[in-house]
Amino acid sequence: SVRSNWLWLLVLGRLAGGIGTSLLFSAPESWLVGEHSKQGFDGKWLGQTFGWAYAGDSFVAIAAGQLAALAAVSRGPAGPFEISVGFLAAGAVISLLKWKENVAPSDTEKGPTIGEAVKVMLADRKIMLVGAVQAMFEGAMYIFVLQWPPSLIAVVNGQVPFGKVFSCFMAACLLGSTLFSSLAKRGAQVEVMTAAMLVSAAASMGVATVAGSSLAAVLAAFFVFEACVGMYFPSIGTIRSKHLPDSHRSVIVNLFGVPLNLIVVSVFLSIKKLGVSGALACSTAALSLAAVSAILLA
Repeated sequence: SVRSNWLWLLVLGRLAGGIGTSLLFSAPESWLVGEHSKQGFDGKWLGQTFGWAYAGDSFVAIAAGQLAALAAVSRGPAGPFEISVGFLAAGAVISLLKWKENVAPSDTEKGPTIGEAVKVMLADRKIMLVGAVQAMFEGAMYIFVLQWPPSLIAVVNGQVPFGKVFSCFMAACLLGSTLFSSLAKRGAQVEVMTAAMLVSAAASMGVATVAGSSLAAVLAAFFVFEACVGMYFPSIGTIRSKHLPDSHRSVIVNLFGVPLNLIVVSVFLSIKKLGVSGALACSTAALSLAAVSAILLA
């Protein structure tokens, strides 16, 4: 759809992308937790598995950043989207051939409904806190994703090598994922790790907000934040495996995405008034709320 001049096709493309993103952040994790339980593996292995998985994601993302930069040079801004089609198709084939269906037990024959999932969420304070952590952190992360390019453009004299910068960010993510795996292997409590990580993330984003005119300060803050992102995904996956019921896991995870998207949409509808520093300040506030929620959860 990125090559089309038809608005309706662009909208359909974004709709498909949104559905795909929602599935990406819920289905693989739910499948892994269900299969892990089905095979009777030790629960402590799950956190390490998440750590290794997201460390592998970082390696792939580093290479993807370089490949996307080359594609953008040769094919224009739509180039990276075009080459992504092949990788998406390969992922679909692999999941179709290698994944076995594992359906979590449910009280109804038709499976869990949204209404049931909402009742489960409201009945458990810890689930609500997990949802607050997810919505606030990921909302802040998406604001950052859209604001780091203009942040760097504002302080760099000349052209910004976005592909190389992205690869460096992914290297920082790899560091965070590796740190999580190391701490999990030593028996560190995941809730405590997550709370400490979120405090660090809020502090780093706060530095980027107030020191926006200093390239060194902004880059250092962004690298710290990306390391926190690397820790976040295996952390939240492990926490969700502990507190979310298997029967409603996928539905609840996607419901957490509703406030997340409201945060991002609200910020970007007001971006002309907020500016880059205002958007980063909103990200800092969301991260601070996530940190408070994680501390209450711990």
